Amino acid sequence: MLYISTILVFIIFIILLNFAYAGVSAAPWVPSRKKDYQRVLELAGIKNGDTVYDLGSGDGRWLFYFAKHSPAQEIRGYEISLIMYLICWIKKLFSGYPQVKLSFGNFYKFNLSKADVLICFLTPRAMKKLLPKLKKEMKPGSRLVSYAFTMPNVEAEKVSKVSQKSVSIYLYRF
Repeated sequence: MLYISTILVFIIFIILLNFAYAGVSAAPWVPSRKKDYQRVLELAGIKNGDTVYDLGSGDGRWLFYFAKHSPAQEIRGYEISLIMYLICWIKKLFSGYPQVKLSFGNFYKFNLSKADVLICFLTPRAMKKLLPKLKKEMKPGSRLVSYAFTMPNVEAEKVSKVSQKSVSIYLYRF
């Protein structure tokens, strides 16, 4: 019995450690509001053949929404939290959306140059860290849609805020 308890405590510790690492490196997992998905999609301006990357895709909510409601050729989610990645992977198995791809790992270490659209819900600290990478890798005309947080020291091309209580969504163009 003590052996099983020790293993269970160890597994819980590993899960919490993984969530903490994800939260510190970019943002803790916080679900976005479903009523905002359409606004994110509209700001993204996804066209036929576009490649969309979701940085910190969590459980894949945006991935599957975009797969259902946009003409994107590829929709790739990057997730560093093993638990969230596995949840998304299981959802993908049953989704029927072959255009959804998943990558496990730190998106700062992946090449983002093929993306036409980036979607993110990251903290301002993570956005500041991401900016030099985006300036280096993003192709001209590509877009970044940020849910809730601005890119520090960069002017958004467009801001969607429908009411005082709604979440701001920002569009940046490279």
